Amino acid sequence: MLKFLRWLIKWTAKNHGVTDGSSPKSPSTPQRNAETLPSLAAPSGQKFYMGRTYTVKTSREQRTAMIAQLRLHEGERLFPYKCTAGRLTIGVGRNLDDRGITAEESAYLLGNDIDDYWERLETELPWILDLDPVRQRVLLDMAFNLGIGGLLGFRMTLAAIRGKEYERAAAMMLQSRWATQVGERAKRLSRMMFTGEIPKELRE
Repeated sequence: MLKFLRWLIKWTAKNHGVTDGSSPKSPSTPQRNAETLPSLAAPSGQKFYMGRTYTVKTSREQRTAMIAQLRLHEGERLFPYKCTAGRLTIGVGRNLDDRGITAEESAYLLGNDIDDYWERLETELPWILDLDPVRQRVLLDMAFNLGIGGLLGFRMTLAAIRGKEYERAAAMMLQSRWATQVGERAKRLSRMMFTGEIPKELRE
């Protein structure tokens, strides 16, 4: 019986970490090889916030890098062209055939064009600043449609406008080949030039 008790004490000490005169030890947690643990460190160039990686959408650094990467791979062209797949493309790989542009992008481009044409009109026709806003809009509309060079071709009409002969200028606008091409647009702009008033279809 004594031999059995000694054997039991040794077995308990061996399997539960108990030694003579000491308290039982808590079972130790198995140690895993550090190489097998998933790394919590961010890859080079990435940052973490609340356990989530900053993405291309949220990180300015990543977004700037992505832009450079796409410009390298896609190239950048400021006029429409056919890509290798035969799609009409512009900018950095913008597929105009399948995607087009958004309403917001269209509004942005329109705003830029209005500013650009107005600056060129101020340079070519500085007396435009002496006109009322309605007649300024007529000339800006015509420049948008014809281009600055095309508008400047209306020499007699522009001379009449500068001389404030608005009725004569309106009549010459309707007598032009441009008027036969754009139809109702020319009639509306001619009325605006003659009266200096906004037509009801353009009133807010």
